[in-house]
Amino acid sequence: MSQMTRRQFTASAGVLAVATMLAGCSESSESDQRGDAPKERIVVVGAGMAGLAAARRLADAGMDVTVLEARDRIGGRMWTNTSLGVPIDLGAAWIHGTENNPITELADQVGARRVETDFDNPVLYQDGEELSSEVVQNTIQRWQQITKDLGALSENAGDDESVANGLAEVADMNDPLIQWAVASEIVGEYAADPEELSLKWLGSEGEFDGPDVLLPGGYQELAQHLARGLDIQLGTEITRVTYDDKRVRLETSQGAVDADRVILTIPLGVLKAGTITFDPPLPDEKQSAIERLGFGLLDKVVLKFDRPFWPDADVLGLVGADQPVPFLINGEAFADAPLLVALRGGREARAREALSDEDAVAQVVAALKAPNPTGSLVTRWAEDPYARGSYSFLAVGSSPDDMEALAEPVNDRLAFAGEATNPEFFATVHGAYQSGIREAERILG
Repeated sequence: MSQMTRRQFTASAGVLAVATMLAGCSESSESDQRGDAPKERIVVVGAGMAGLAAARRLADAGMDVTVLEARDRIGGRMWTNTSLGVPIDLGAAWIHGTENNPITELADQVGARRVETDFDNPVLYQDGEELSSEVVQNTIQRWQQITKDLGALSENAGDDESVANGLAEVADMNDPLIQWAVASEIVGEYAADPEELSLKWLGSEGEFDGPDVLLPGGYQELAQHLARGLDIQLGTEITRVTYDDKRVRLETSQGAVDADRVILTIPLGVLKAGTITFDPPLPDEKQSAIERLGFGLLDKVVLKFDRPFWPDADVLGLVGADQPVPFLINGEAFADAPLLVALRGGREARAREALSDEDAVAQVVAALKAPNPTGSLVTRWAEDPYARGSYSFLAVGSSPDDMEALAEPVNDRLAFAGEATNPEFFATVHGAYQSGIREAERILG
């Protein structure tokens, strides 16, 4: 099923230097001896794409910067797992639109191989039977018309109208094929259900031209490239942020850290959970934005087999009620191994996070009428305390202004970055990257 050229609803690191922060800094001392002003100490919270981008830019400009990361790895919601013998991205996976995309430039720098995903020619199964190509193409054409109609409705939609309201007007939601299209194209795209998504702002985000491509080596190649030589403290969880117009103090699992400036790249889901205390509390406008914005969920079930038993297509779809996943990606195309990567989002993903790994795998295997896999992986991003979900979306009652409010610094000392602070390219790796560069440049002036 076509991705509509990435949400087109409105039209038709190397080696890590992990060190403990000290009260002094040899570079600052040398500056003092020369009579120069000492460098500001800058702390970046989070070693995902936004944090690594910000730290890389600041370090390259000669700034004194340290990254604090709660996990025992870098990457954040980029997580390349190799336990099945090949790199598999369990979080962010695609470069969405390759032309003029800063992530494409990063991939070029490291020589990362890229493989295009063809969403336009899926193979669909209903009640265990493969549907004809005519039925599939007819479904795609009907869906394209529905997206155009939704785009027209969104232009005059009210703040309280959801995508579900729009679908009720322009689509037969009792049709299993349209239900599948919604699960794949809307829920799978935005990691949220139509009832949650704002109709008014559907498709308001930007997009780059070019295909969607996967990285056979995983996003870890890009994360490691950005992290090369940076001072990164792993296993350092932030619990409290105290700030004024002069300094910021971070209470962490490894003790207190003082900084002149801090860039917080904490996922919106963590901000919503309130596990980090701010003293004084964040401004009302920012807190309201955090509450209004949505934070979605997209989980994966990865299955490895002895040999492929599926047709030569990039995307396989499962049509019908109670399917454990709506679609799967053919891993042979990018992993050179007999793999299937199943994706599910929204409430279905949230409900199925309660399943054991064994049950989650068994459900997908049964739906595929597949042999037992030789290996598997199951994600639970909502249960992850350092993510609380996958990525942001514009919920009913929210707007891009909320993302702008989330991005605003506080007291010129406390900055915010991350995909949820980028109203043009939220929910993407390139959006996170841009936000990190934005805050680094704000500090550099």
